[in-house]
Amino acid sequence: MLQIKEREPFSSIVLEVLDDPTKKENIFYLLCYSQLVRREGSFNIDLERFLSCAYRNFKNARNYWKDVLVEMNLFVISDLYGNTYWGKDIYKVEEGGIYLISLRHDYLPIFDSISYKALKLWNILSRTVIYRKHLTAQDAVIISTMMFNEGLYEELKSYCEVCFERYASEFLYFRILYKLSSIYTGDVKKSIDELSAVLKDIQKIEPVYYGVNTLKLKRDIQYLLEKAERGKSIGPIKIEFVNQKNKKHNWFRNLLTRIGDMFKKIWKGESPKRGYSFEGGLCSRNFQTPYISL
Repeated sequence: MLQIKEREPFSSIVLEVLDDPTKKENIFYLLCYSQLVRREGSFNIDLERFLSCAYRNFKNARNYWKDVLVEMNLFVISDLYGNTYWGKDIYKVEEGGIYLISLRHDYLPIFDSISYKALKLWNILSRTVIYRKHLTAQDAVIISTMMFNEGLYEELKSYCEVCFERYASEFLYFRILYKLSSIYTGDVKKSIDELSAVLKDIQKIEPVYYGVNTLKLKRDIQYLLEKAERGKSIGPIKIEFVNQKNKKHNWFRNLLTRIGDMFKKIWKGESPKRGYSFEGGLCSRNFQTPYISL
């Protein structure tokens, strides 16, 4: 289990989900609540309606929704008599009663921010296919890069702090993401010095790193550094992935390959290779940029 520093609940939820993607329904709970708030124009939502939305995509969620809400520590439940339940008191809520659910009062002012970030993170999780509970270094590199591209800089910094210790061999890349995120969050006053340090770090990494086009990233950082040195503001950049599939294969060749895989499986008991762009248990349907010539 991930050891999380003292952080506000949403940041903790993000790290928990990234540590164990099978918990992504926690993010879905937030999306359901956000959707209902915007539809009904009120922060107080009927609990039964909220749960109907939340467990629509997770068949077993109805059995342990209290566990999920207690773990998230973002919501408060109230009854018709004015009693409120949050934290472990949520276990006292009786089935079949009439209740309202809302974000805790101290998080209502940042409702829009939480909803926006939850949607971004859900998009990342939905665009990746993860076949295991515990992520590999490659998984972490891909997901953290997508977080950077989605502008989740604060959450990415927290995630990089975890990755520093967990994936020591990839420390350099996570440090690059951390420093770039610090620039965009305004935590770094001397952006020129920070960009110069990032540029030195990225020169130590191979041109294609876990599918990341670090050669282009180096050119982008050099461009940002030149702008900063001229006193101009720097905007966000996007990190690109190299699509390592052979785009020259036509449909007929792909068909023959699939047929050959089927015969291998039937006659030799071999498992066909699926041709994902990245090895391992995580791949993405949409995050690759067009093929990049290095």
